[in-house]
Amino acid sequence: MATSGPDGPLYYGLPDPDSDEIREMFSNREAREAYRFLFERRFLHEHRTAPLPTMAEWIERAERVLGKANVHTQRRLRDVREFFVVTTHKQGSDWVYKLEGRKPDAAADAGAKISPRLQAEVYTMKGRFCAMCGRGPAEGVKLQIDHIIPRQWGGETTLENLEPLCVAHNHGKQAFFESLNPYADAITRAVKLETPWERIGELLIAMREIGKRVPAELLPIVGLETHKGDPARRLRDLRVVLDWDVRVYKRREGRSTVVEYELIEAKPWPPEGPKEAVNRYERERKRRKAAERRGDDN
Repeated sequence: MATSGPDGPLYYGLPDPDSDEIREMFSNREAREAYRFLFERRFLHEHRTAPLPTMAEWIERAERVLGKANVHTQRRLRDVREFFVVTTHKQGSDWVYKLEGRKPDAAADAGAKISPRLQAEVYTMKGRFCAMCGRGPAEGVKLQIDHIIPRQWGGETTLENLEPLCVAHNHGKQAFFESLNPYADAITRAVKLETPWERIGELLIAMREIGKRVPAELLPIVGLETHKGDPARRLRDLRVVLDWDVRVYKRREGRSTVVEYELIEAKPWPPEGPKEAVNRYERERKRRKAAERRGDDN
């Protein structure tokens, strides 16, 4: 039974489109708008003031509200199914969609909820302060636990992929990540791999397949080494150690320099894996330098 209208906190057990719960579920603005669209039309349909929506109507809504519609727009409507039951049926040449309710397993699926134990582990291991600005409850700042890589991009609800952020930086990160949604499919492919070299390499391959260059800001995202690694060095390893041909482009935009990378040729991964190949290269380089120093001393 409904306990509120579409602008209230609950409608047929469904969360409000502007709630923190929906923001936690969908970091992607298009996906949130897709949920809002289904949510509002469910309410109107129940009150017999509008029919159930079609895919064509969603595309028109996306163009009007978001100012664009692209190859991912149809997928965003289907992304709602990660946490909610959405039924469809064919009507003429189009599909009709109905938001039925929550998925029975949504609370436990793909990190829709972060358990109290995992929250405690995150705060214990990573501190009770924002990973971006360092502020915390002592300064009157409210913290939220955030997925470093969003679930929609393949990120998991694990200690390694969670960190505390203040509300301001969490919302700022969401806005920044939304600007990267055109690369979502490539990022999703890359983050599943084991090592940063493989993840960055897969990103280069995926972007080449769609005819796009890799913006430099994507490297730390797929490298997953924000606190301990250097994604630019991993890219250098691909070029120098593993002999990948990657072209670098730089251009000025206002006061900023935009850097992009284009994969020209990828090489097979070494049998021992990229990590061991890079480590071997570094060991040999250090031995050569030590030998050169000994020669200079003599």
